[in-house]
Amino acid sequence: MATTPGNVWEYSIRELITKRIVTFRHLRNALAVPLELPADNSTNKAAEAASSVGNRGLRRRAYFNALMFDPEDLRGMFNSIRLRKRTRAYFMLGASLGPILAISNPADYIKALGILINEYDTFMAESGSKTKKRHFFRKSKGGEEHGSSVSGNYEQGNFSYLDTHTPPFDLDFLQVFDTFCQITVIMYSKLADSLLSIAMTQSAFDSIAKIDSRFKRVIGTVTKELDELMKNAITKELRLIDPLDLASPENEINTDWETSSIYK
Repeated sequence: MATTPGNVWEYSIRELITKRIVTFRHLRNALAVPLELPADNSTNKAAEAASSVGNRGLRRRAYFNALMFDPEDLRGMFNSIRLRKRTRAYFMLGASLGPILAISNPADYIKALGILINEYDTFMAESGSKTKKRHFFRKSKGGEEHGSSVSGNYEQGNFSYLDTHTPPFDLDFLQVFDTFCQITVIMYSKLADSLLSIAMTQSAFDSIAKIDSRFKRVIGTVTKELDELMKNAITKELRLIDPLDLASPENEINTDWETSSIYK
């Protein structure tokens, strides 16, 4: 059977989608923080379970099977106050994906995703990455409810699909990113299903690739920060076994294994 450009494009897109789904699932597991047990629960079994289970019962995984991040290090790197703008941006993009997932027509679904990404990039550029606080329960323009067509029934403000409403309170980055990863995996899964019902042309390939580029940038930003966090953690561990470093007065570390907080 001869290979056609359409087959090559579809194979490339499917491979890309699979990679994104695996990556977002891995990032979600790597950034999961342990559940906090009630103060009266002190059993070793429960404590062990809490250390391996993250928010919403998600099982924590080592980043690239190399390092299980300390929850406090994660909260320090992804400080919700410092990352307030990015947190709201991820919330806004994730919330906007929800109504689009209800579109049943594959071609309209892909078209809507493309429009959303364009609107998101335009909004972020015009606002200088500053999302304005608006009332979370404010109705869409004209008071109309969301629809499922591409004709603009989702119109909110000046956008057809982008929901710029954000809660009037600070959001937790790790919680927002956890949900963002979940809905992004659903979005890519439906995108994979849509490939069964559309003709893979150069135009369709370019549209999907442009949609993917936005989520690829999210992955790049977060993995860069996690790589830095892993580097710092490994450096910290190596210092504990370096006799020259331990001997230096400037880098004195408490080596009493019974009392040092490092080993707790």
